[in-house]
Amino acid sequence: MAEKSPPKPVTPQDWESLVEDFQHGGARREKWSSLSPTLAEHALSSILKKEFPFKIPLIIFLDEFSHILFPPNSLPSLLDRLIEALRTIVQSPIDGVHVTYALKEQMMVSTTSVLISANAVETVEVRFTEAVVELLLAVINRPNHGSDRHSRAIACECLRELEKSYPCLLSDIAGHLWSLCQSERSHASQSYMLLFTTVIYNIVNRKLNISILNTSVPLIPFNLPQWVLGSEKDGLGLNYKELRRAMAFLLEWPQVLTPCGMMVFMGMVMPLAVALDLQPSMLKVQFFGMIHSFDPVLRHVVLIMYLRFVEAFSEQEREIVRRLLVVSLEMQQSLVFRLLSLHWLMGILHRLIVNGGDVEKKKSIIETGFMFYPSVFDPLSLKALKLDLLAFCSVCIDTLKHQGVSDMIVGNGSSEVKLFQDGLISVSAFKWLPPWSTETAVAFRTLYKFLIGASSHCDDDPSTTTALMESAIFSHLKGMVVDMILEFQRLVPVIVAFVDRLLGCQKHQWLGERLLQTIDEDLHPRVTIDYRLVSYFLIFDRIAANQTIPPRRLLELLTKFMAFLVEKHGPDTGGKSWSQGSKVLGICRTMLTHHQSSRLFLGLSRLLAFTCLYFPDLEVRDHARIYLRMLICVPGVKLRGMLNLGEQLLGISPSSHSGSFFSVPSPRHYQDLKKSKNISSYIHLERLIPLLVKQSWSLSLLPLGVGSNKSEFSGGLKDTEASTDEKELDANIQFQTISEDERIDRPQVPLYVMDSKVSEILGILRRHFSCVPDFRHMPGLKVKIPCNLRFDSEPFNRVWGGDSPKSGLHGVEALPAIYSTVLKFSSPAPYGSIPSYRIPFLLGQPPVGGYFSGETASLDIVATCDGSAEEEIYKAPVIIELEPCEPTPGLVDVSIETNGEDGQIIFGQLQSITVGIEDLFLKAIVPPDIPEDVLPDYYSDLFDALWDACGATSNTGREAFLLEGGKGAAAINGTRSVKLLEIPADSLIRATEHYLAPFVVSVSGEHLVNMVKDRGIIRDIVYKDDLLDATTSVTDSMPLYLTFVGNEDDKESQLNISKRSMGCIHILIFLPPMFHLLFQMEVSDLSTLVRIRTDHWPCLAYIDDYLEALFLS
Repeated sequence: MAEKSPPKPVTPQDWESLVEDFQHGGARREKWSSLSPTLAEHALSSILKKEFPFKIPLIIFLDEFSHILFPPNSLPSLLDRLIEALRTIVQSPIDGVHVTYALKEQMMVSTTSVLISANAVETVEVRFTEAVVELLLAVINRPNHGSDRHSRAIACECLRELEKSYPCLLSDIAGHLWSLCQSERSHASQSYMLLFTTVIYNIVNRKLNISILNTSVPLIPFNLPQWVLGSEKDGLGLNYKELRRAMAFLLEWPQVLTPCGMMVFMGMVMPLAVALDLQPSMLKVQFFGMIHSFDPVLRHVVLIMYLRFVEAFSEQEREIVRRLLVVSLEMQQSLVFRLLSLHWLMGILHRLIVNGGDVEKKKSIIETGFMFYPSVFDPLSLKALKLDLLAFCSVCIDTLKHQGVSDMIVGNGSSEVKLFQDGLISVSAFKWLPPWSTETAVAFRTLYKFLIGASSHCDDDPSTTTALMESAIFSHLKGMVVDMILEFQRLVPVIVAFVDRLLGCQKHQWLGERLLQTIDEDLHPRVTIDYRLVSYFLIFDRIAANQTIPPRRLLELLTKFMAFLVEKHGPDTGGKSWSQGSKVLGICRTMLTHHQSSRLFLGLSRLLAFTCLYFPDLEVRDHARIYLRMLICVPGVKLRGMLNLGEQLLGISPSSHSGSFFSVPSPRHYQDLKKSKNISSYIHLERLIPLLVKQSWSLSLLPLGVGSNKSEFSGGLKDTEASTDEKELDANIQFQTISEDERIDRPQVPLYVMDSKVSEILGILRRHFSCVPDFRHMPGLKVKIPCNLRFDSEPFNRVWGGDSPKSGLHGVEALPAIYSTVLKFSSPAPYGSIPSYRIPFLLGQPPVGGYFSGETASLDIVATCDGSAEEEIYKAPVIIELEPCEPTPGLVDVSIETNGEDGQIIFGQLQSITVGIEDLFLKAIVPPDIPEDVLPDYYSDLFDALWDACGATSNTGREAFLLEGGKGAAAINGTRSVKLLEIPADSLIRATEHYLAPFVVSVSGEHLVNMVKDRGIIRDIVYKDDLLDATTSVTDSMPLYLTFVGNEDDKESQLNISKRSMGCIHILIFLPPMFHLLFQMEVSDLSTLVRIRTDHWPCLAYIDDYLEALFLS
């Protein structure tokens, strides 16, 4: 069944929905396709309704979708309706409500657009075009009529578009248009002038012999000229006398044109001047003054005219260059126009150099170009273009020298060098900025342009690489590159990329090789042998890969470096020695791949032999032994083939990527993805201390910024109500970064009155927070989670045992093992970067019933060992180090990569490790000047100060406490909670001693103090016999009650918490990176009320479950 067509739109709301459907496209537009011919008729009828308010949007809709609403088969009838609607609207009197000038203007524009889009002259009868042109001519035939001047200007623009679409359409009435131009004195005169200029331009372009002054054709009624319909009248000759008079008239009225109008006008006048053999000096006298205009469009017009008539402006070239210089230096100018002026200047200089001409004129103009040195405050894009201009000027200097000019700038061969040195000062910050900075890219782009100079990549370029290598700029550049490598090691990757760009070009490859040779000759004697030498390895790899550079110097340097590593090796340098030794072997491998063995043999064999004998790392010694045997036993051609084949087998890219040489290949088996799929079923990473609460969810407040690094996480909302400039880490703590200038210049916080107690509290908190590391600017506090790694022997052997079982082996020797295990950790929780953990060797865990069935003899051997000690040999201790940015529980994902006994690569994902809230409990940091014997008093005072600061009526106000380093500050915003535990006092004390003993800071109440002291587990704390000293909200004179509101009868009842209050236990827990959790346990015989305060309210979401698991389980 066919889908029913939608109803015709009637109300303005219906038309709005229809327009939205058409603009949306797709099925929403297709549903109206059945109404497309009648839809236009209905729209035109609605437009002619007097009270219809949606007229102008509907006219625009007809214009925008005319290709759909005006189909070819219905085009004549629809154009009839459209033109009739145009005539009705144009001839209707203005009432300011239903018929306005805006409605008339939009109707003229849209009708003209529909006619041109439908190509009405060729597809339908010409009467439609004649009718529209006649209506438009009637509108413009009222010069100097003030009220409708804008409508007349719009009508002129419509006629100009028709004239451009159908050239010479208005040529018969050109004389009438000239008269209208002479009569018009309002701002619409620009449209009249451009219309007349377009008609004259088309007459000259078509070479029509038409009299402009003596015309016999009336303005109205309008008839289409025959040559527009295809009758040939081109090439009959021009009436030069009348056309030159018309040109003289046009040149007298440039002051009535706007800058954009002037651009259109000159685009037609310049071809007319050439076609009519007019002197270019006429245009120069009339329009050259616009070069001093502040409008960039007018300056652009003059420069276009200069390129069209170069000879006429030969005496003004220096003035043009100076004006462009002034524009580029004007700070108030928009950046795009300052850049455009430099582009123009480069074009002018290029034309002078390429086209030849007066040498003295070239010299003077190029010397003016030297004034375009970048300024300190120029935007970087402007600096880059000015440096390009200076590089081009250096090319011009070289060109003029070949023409006999030898006194440019300083009068000797170092002119280009001086130009380069002075220009590079503006971007000298690249030396201490990161290598990926835009300023660094601009500096090396300039260096490349100065070096290449006039040389291009074309095969027919006459310049040779030899000439470039002998140039003064290349001699200066070689020394500059070596100095930058030595002084700024961070620029080594950028210099390597610069050299790679030269080596990758077939024409400039010799430049790159010569630059590497210079680095090899000059860098090695000046470099210092220490751990920083590894920063040069990237350039060393390029030197090792270049066959034109003898490897002797590099091998001597690497040998000295390996001796240094051996000498400095210690317990703290194991990983560093392995990493840097592997990188040295990577460079050795590059030499073996690109050089002949005879060229390398002596130096490389000494280096590899020394490494085999003395290097402390076993893996590096093994790799060095393999390379040494290959060097001695395998011929050079086969050796290079083996190394290249190894790259393909191992998946190492043979390209010269910056990090490829860090991978030291070794013989290995392929990775088996299928076997590694279920690896977590037999390889287990387990927590050493199980969690009290199996947390299955996590509350994490996302940072407001995009990203996850520390700087973005610590940023946040700015407190508009505070007088200090603070940023929130989350809802409870504010961070701010304080510079020295801000400390001096920012307005002071309003003072508030404080007593001695408040002053003491603030002093304690300032002292405490000054020891808390600011994790945004320095390493934060670490949380360590101990775990054990083990794997089951039987399933491991089933998957990885292979076809050849270990026959003849018994006991421990029959168990499988894994080698060189690397555990990698990641987490979606804010724990920072988690370091990997390496395990050199791990033995598989035997089956529960014995090692293997049938091997009873071996059991007698191990039966004498201690059971727990025997169990430990099958487990490897693992420490997971977290650096929390927020005290939030979460999951740590674990991946393993290890090697089997037969060389298999075993990798996969293990079970994730759960991080609980108790893992994040740390003791508060102690200032270094606190003696050990007063630590209990310090912790007790700190608890009291934090308890007060986190209260509802805090005495700290909006105080900001500086963190360690003095760059950041924190402000406390506390939150309170309460938890009732129905647990006897003895059970509570026992659980507290087992799990929270390190965090107890004080105990009060005589009875409770005696119980804690008698057990002897909680030590080094403050004991307060007076209960009133520690409780802030309850007293011993009356029992504590909680009000409970029932859900059914809404009657309040009293719950008696205890018969007798025994005392309080105060617990202070530090939550990294900088938060606190405070417990005040009011202990009674049969229940305990835990009052909780914290400066990080999200942690309260986990405390309730933790307390229940701790005391009630």
